[in-house]
Amino acid sequence: QRCRAGNENAYKQVYNTCAPYIYTIVKNYFCHVDDRKDTMQEIFAQIFLSMKNFDQKKGSFKAWISKIAVYQCIGLLKNKNKFSFIAPATSNEYPEEPTSMSWLDELSQDEIENILLDMPLGYKAVFLLSVIDEYSHKEIGEMLGITPETSRSQLSRAIKWIKSNLVTEKNQIAYGIF
Repeated sequence: QRCRAGNENAYKQVYNTCAPYIYTIVKNYFCHVDDRKDTMQEIFAQIFLSMKNFDQKKGSFKAWISKIAVYQCIGLLKNKNKFSFIAPATSNEYPEEPTSMSWLDELSQDEIENILLDMPLGYKAVFLLSVIDEYSHKEIGEMLGITPETSRSQLSRAIKWIKSNLVTEKNQIAYGIF
């Protein structure tokens, strides 16, 4: 309410409270510190400009700012032409969704972040949107301008990429991947 009224202290409070959470989202999408800073600025500008549109009846403030953050990250990456997607070779190339991602729970936050740093951006975007942010393949397709089938294909390839890029065979066995 105070932000909607233009209260500068309220803006500072929202920023100080939400910045660490938003930063965790941003660092998943951007490797370089300068890109992260620019993206944070864009996200908070969008949050403050859209504050009048927030409706508590539709969901929590955290969910609302998360959605803004994800959409801003994707939008900025699309504007920089950073995506390259590989369409599935056949419609049955990736017939099933992964049934269990429990091995992912065994990885530390640092291990996940290190894996994401080197992951091709097309894989990373779909992986984050699907697994972390829990968007459907239809929603991901709409956000990224790809088909749901391509989204499924990218997720499958991202999971294979993660599995093949875990640091050691010992880790792969320990996490029950093979």
